[in-house]
Amino acid sequence: MSDFNPIHTILAISLLIVTAKIFALIFKRVKLPEVIGEIIAGMIFGPFAIGGLIILAGEPIFSGPINENYVLETFFEIGGMIILFSAGLEFTFKQFRKAGLPAFVIGTAGVVIPFILGYYGSLYVGFESLESILIATALTATSIAITIRTLEELDQLKNIESEIMIYAAVVDDVLGLTVLGVVLAIGSTGSIPGLASIVSTTVLTLSLWVGLLLGSVYLLPKFLNVIASRTQDLKLTDATEKFPNVPSTLETLTIFIILVWGAIAYYIGLSPIVGTFAAGMAIAGSQFKHQIEIFTNHIRIIFAPIFFAYVGAQINIIEIFSMDLFAFGVILVLAMIGKFIGCGIPAFVFLRDKIKAQRIGIGMASRGEVGIVVAGIGYSVGMIDSYAYTILMGVIMVSTISSPILLRLSLTKN
Repeated sequence: MSDFNPIHTILAISLLIVTAKIFALIFKRVKLPEVIGEIIAGMIFGPFAIGGLIILAGEPIFSGPINENYVLETFFEIGGMIILFSAGLEFTFKQFRKAGLPAFVIGTAGVVIPFILGYYGSLYVGFESLESILIATALTATSIAITIRTLEELDQLKNIESEIMIYAAVVDDVLGLTVLGVVLAIGSTGSIPGLASIVSTTVLTLSLWVGLLLGSVYLLPKFLNVIASRTQDLKLTDATEKFPNVPSTLETLTIFIILVWGAIAYYIGLSPIVGTFAAGMAIAGSQFKHQIEIFTNHIRIIFAPIFFAYVGAQINIIEIFSMDLFAFGVILVLAMIGKFIGCGIPAFVFLRDKIKAQRIGIGMASRGEVGIVVAGIGYSVGMIDSYAYTILMGVIMVSTISSPILLRLSLTKN
C-alpha cells in the first residue's frame, strides 16, 4: 500500500458505483437480475479490464488487484454487512424457528454433497489432493447476498421456499466457514485432523452463531427501547419529521449496530455478514423496524453496487478465457449438481413440492463473494496455484451469473 492514492481510490469507488448502477438498469430493462449487471460491471471496469487502463496524473486509477486496496475491501465488507442486515429485517426470530429444521438439514446437505463431488471431481481432472480439498471447500459456499438480491427484485422474499432458502444459506455460510477453517489447518500442518476434531469445530461454530442470534434477539430491542425512552428532543419515532436535515438517533444507532455486530461475529470466529444478519433478525420484530428499514434502503444505494461490483472486479477476464475447458466443465457441472441435489432433495422431503424444491436447489447454487473469498484465501496461502485459481474463479463466476437467471425463470414460471 506504499503507492496508495486516496483520490484515485475515491475515483475508483465512484467508477464502480456508477457503472454498476448503469449495468443494473440495463439488465433490469432486459428482464435479467440487476445483480448480474453489477457483477459484470465490476469485471469490465475493474483493474483487469478497462479500469486498469485508466491513467490519471501518470498513475493508474487501480494500482493493483482490487483485493490489495484496503479501502475498497473495507467498502466491500461494509456493503455485505448492510445487505445482510437489511435481509435480516425481513425475517423474525419466530419465523427462523419455524423454518429451523428444514433450513439446518438443507444447509448441511448443501455443504456436504458439493464438498464430496468437488473433491473427487477435482482429483479426476488432475488436481492434487490439497488443491482438490480447497476447490471442494469453495464449492460448499452459497452467496446468500446474491440470492437475496434476486428474490428482492422479484418480490419473492416471503414465500415458503424463499424463507427456507435464505435460512439454509445462513447455515450453509456458517458451516462453509467452519470447513474453511479446518482446510486452512490442513494446509498449514499438511495433515488431516481427526473426525472428532472436525465435529467439535463444527459444533462450536454453530453454537457461537446461535448464541449470537439469541443474544441479539434479547438485547437489541431492549437497547433501542432504553435509548428511545431517554431521548427527548430527538424522539426515535418522529426524529426524521422534526429534524429532516439532522441524522436521527435511530439512524446513528443503526450504523453502530451494523458495524459492531459484524465485528463481534468476526472476533468470535464467524463471518461479519452472519453477525449482521442476526442483528437484523433481532430488530425485525421490534417497533423500530420500519424506520430502520427505510434508512438501510438509503445507504444500500451506495454500498450494494460497490459490493457486487467488487465481486466482479476480482475476476481476471483474460485468465478465464485461457483456462482448461474440460477441467472447468467438469467442476462447473459438479458444482451446480452438488447444490441442486444436496439442497433440492431434502427440500422435497420437507416441502413435498417438486417445483419449490427445485427453486431451493437452484437458488443455493450461486457461489458469489463467499466462494471468491475462499478461493482468494487458498491462493494467498499457497494451497492452489494460478491455474487452479483461474478455473475455480471461472466456476464461481458462471454459477454466480447462471443461478439468479435460472432462479428468476423458475419463480416467474406459471
